Amino acid sequence: MTAEKEKHSLRQLASHDSHRDSGSLTEVGSRTGMEARKKENQLLANPLMNKSESELCRDVDEFVERTGMTDIRKLLYRAALVAQDRHNFERLHQLSEEEKVFLREEKTHKWRQTKTLYWQIFMCSMGAVVQGMDETVINGANLYYPKQFGIGAKTRHDTILVGLVNAAPYLCSAVFSCWLTYPLSKYLGRRGAIFWSTLCAGLGCIWGALTNTWWHLFISRLFLGLGIGPKSATVPILAAEISPAAIRGSLEMQWQTWTAFGIMLGTVSSLIFQNVPDKPGITGLNWRLMLGSACLPAVIVCSQVYLTPESPRWLIGKGRYQQAYESLQKLRRSDIQAAVDFYYTAKCIEVEEEIRSHRRRSRLVELFTVPRNRRAARAAAVVMFMQQFCGINVRQRLAGRSS
Repeated sequence: MTAEKEKHSLRQLASHDSHRDSGSLTEVGSRTGMEARKKENQLLANPLMNKSESELCRDVDEFVERTGMTDIRKLLYRAALVAQDRHNFERLHQLSEEEKVFLREEKTHKWRQTKTLYWQIFMCSMGAVVQGMDETVINGANLYYPKQFGIGAKTRHDTILVGLVNAAPYLCSAVFSCWLTYPLSKYLGRRGAIFWSTLCAGLGCIWGALTNTWWHLFISRLFLGLGIGPKSATVPILAAEISPAAIRGSLEMQWQTWTAFGIMLGTVSSLIFQNVPDKPGITGLNWRLMLGSACLPAVIVCSQVYLTPESPRWLIGKGRYQQAYESLQKLRRSDIQAAVDFYYTAKCIEVEEEIRSHRRRSRLVELFTVPRNRRAARAAAVVMFMQQFCGINVRQRLAGRSS
């Protein structure tokens, strides 16, 4: 199947999808729609499936001429054969024994990865620590700043104001900053989105530590929410896009692990600074140090993020193929592994863009109308709702107040 035939097939799938959207309720139309979705899902799962070796070679030639990656043409030939069926690479006589060793160790020694990959995962983990500390340092501060700001009484009015100050970052995230995730990630890259969101989080912590009224603290925590929203989505995305398939789930889940670690550090920070006495001219030094301490992991992330590779998937999406391949060379142990992931990712993006170009609906609408998207959104919504509804986050942020 040549590239033109592949595009024609994708147009047919999109045409079937559009026909289904037009409201046809006939049994034949329904069956056609189901078949179109099945073919579409197969292409999205592996665009190289069911292609002969000669078709793969022509596909690689077309890709090389279009992207200018002529210097690795032969490597991409072998990479395409591996990407078509990664589990059966042993049968490929085109691969050298050294290349087979690297591919074999993806299963037998899946944690044997490059230092650069683990360095970047560490940076992502520190981003999660920032998130956790941002969430919980306010817990200890709740014992002190309300009295200083004149909202420490057990009245309904003061209780609402303290709750408003506590909830400010999440109010900002829900109403505004979470919606910035896509444009920030699209135009600034994964690293850019992480840098600016973490910078906002760090500055928000320092700002909060310097406030002298409840409404000023409220505004500073709204600013903190600018960092909490985009960072919480972009860091796991970057971790997933740089990770090898065999350990992708484990590395991506480091976000939750290290967020919990940051929550613990936030509590430790409150315990460390609770008895710090005021200094001349500084009232409430203890709670100010609690809030300001959360900027420390933010400094580490901001200083490291641009020293790590950009997401290869994002670079490919921007047409920066050479940089994407160089990024993968840093993240993988061998050129063949980098080439396999590079070519496979590029073909997946091509299929996604071709299908998307023939869709008549927006992505927001497709979140609910495309079955696989709807099921994923429903599952995520239920899990996140129950995480909040169980009350654990209330205890993290207001335990000091309730005591």
